[in-house]
Amino acid sequence: MAEQSITATPVAAPDVLLNQPLDRQVDVELETKILEPVSHQYNSATGGRTTYLIPATGVLDAPNCALQWELVATEGDGVLTYPFWAGGLALIESITCRVGGQILSQVENAHRYATIRNNFKSQAIKEGVLDARHGSMNAIRNRPANAQLTTGSANRSFHQMYNVDADQVNEFGYSYNATDAHQQQPVKSLANVAGQSLQCVVRLSDIFKFFDSNKLPTFAMAQVEIEVVWAKCGDANVAAANVQDSAVVERPVPATAGARARQGLVTMTANPTLICDFIHYDDMEKQRIFNAINTGAGMRLNFTEVVVTNGVNPASTAAVGGAADAYQLVESNHIIGMSMKEVKKIYVWKEYDLNSPAGATEIDGNFNQVYTHRSVTDNRYKSQQIPGEKYNFIINNNRVYNREIDNVATQHNYLSQCDDEHWNCMEPLYDTATYNESKCAELLDTGWAQGVATQNINAQRTKPYMAGSQHILGLNLDKYNAAGNTVGNGQRISSAPIEFQYSRVGIGRSGANGGAANSLLAPVLLTFFIEYRRSLIIRALGIDVSDA
Repeated sequence: MAEQSITATPVAAPDVLLNQPLDRQVDVELETKILEPVSHQYNSATGGRTTYLIPATGVLDAPNCALQWELVATEGDGVLTYPFWAGGLALIESITCRVGGQILSQVENAHRYATIRNNFKSQAIKEGVLDARHGSMNAIRNRPANAQLTTGSANRSFHQMYNVDADQVNEFGYSYNATDAHQQQPVKSLANVAGQSLQCVVRLSDIFKFFDSNKLPTFAMAQVEIEVVWAKCGDANVAAANVQDSAVVERPVPATAGARARQGLVTMTANPTLICDFIHYDDMEKQRIFNAINTGAGMRLNFTEVVVTNGVNPASTAAVGGAADAYQLVESNHIIGMSMKEVKKIYVWKEYDLNSPAGATEIDGNFNQVYTHRSVTDNRYKSQQIPGEKYNFIINNNRVYNREIDNVATQHNYLSQCDDEHWNCMEPLYDTATYNESKCAELLDTGWAQGVATQNINAQRTKPYMAGSQHILGLNLDKYNAAGNTVGNGQRISSAPIEFQYSRVGIGRSGANGGAANSLLAPVLLTFFIEYRRSLIIRALGIDVSDA
């Protein structure tokens, strides 16, 4: 391979390999293959692994490749669903694409990363497309209370928002058989008979940024392989009331985590399949692709990769059980790295550490009537707003902002800049005004009659478990989102690593407010998803991937 000198200039990919409109007519034939895995195993308690080999035929229409699978519940019919926000994405722990045995792209913590990306979609897409494909539950309604219609009362009982799968309540013009019910839609549940459960379909482009913007000429490449690592669900050795981390949740939604009756035990009786579309171009187009790959330097494609790293904001030592609540500022500095790479976007996912001593104490406590730690609707697939949090980035030895970002509307604005479609969720799911009771009550929390609360907070599920649960921090370093993977569109990092400065307020509750059980002292786990540009050089016998 001496003729393939690394000093030569790679050839740009032909336009038919880029996921963009063509300015000319091209004759093609389309072929769909449903691939069975070459190896597969899954266990509810530990997860599993599945591997596919992509046939060397045509051009793989990567943006439309999709995984399809079905879980079967072993504890009963219709007693489990996927988490509300992530849906079936929760089952994908990581995914890797290899060419000739070398990693082209790899996404760790894929379930959380894909959930972040999908939340930039419009509400119509989330409800009409993603909920159907993934089994997620994003549908919302406004609830006008019957008793208040004649007076037009501004009382909060007059008008609250709720997730229709978490709560079904009597409202004007939309009555249910039960006064209050919490049954996810049957079509999204897992059956106990194979072939009758939700068939989950996830496009690889929802996870791989590479597949979102490029096609792969598999007819002229080394062997392409896709490997999926599946997340665990229920464990027969873990009691239902102790479940913390599972890719499925209980149906109907229990009032509290301690009231769970299901362990989340599942099987994957049928092999998951990979649906692939192949485009067969005419001989002239195929020759252009073949010639580009077989030049001395190979053919170049720019793409976006994501790397994941973690940090911990330490536990607070604020006093608990006193006459009044105690507050403590908890600061931390995190070295993210990424030296000499061209960084495009950074997302920060946040959750309390349930396995720490403080987290174990607080696990099922509520802070101003919101369960901030363990969730019966989402398990660990949520990013919680933390009281008093503020942050800044240091990039190339310069602070990105002249002061720490502590205003939640500003945080939402910077996150929305990461995508042209903006961050999309009900406002109280992002901003709780430090869990202000009146603010969170924009979400359905209890039963009402003539403006008076008739039941406690556990009567409903939307407010107690979803308030503040979709709060992500984001930074966009692209010059233009529309420029995509163009070289230089992102921010080239110098030898000085990226730093993330973060602080929040730990709160020790007074005895009257529940003491240690209702406090917010546990460490905060930070997961950083850093998108950066990479270059792929495709040669006949393999690939080279670099940060050039």
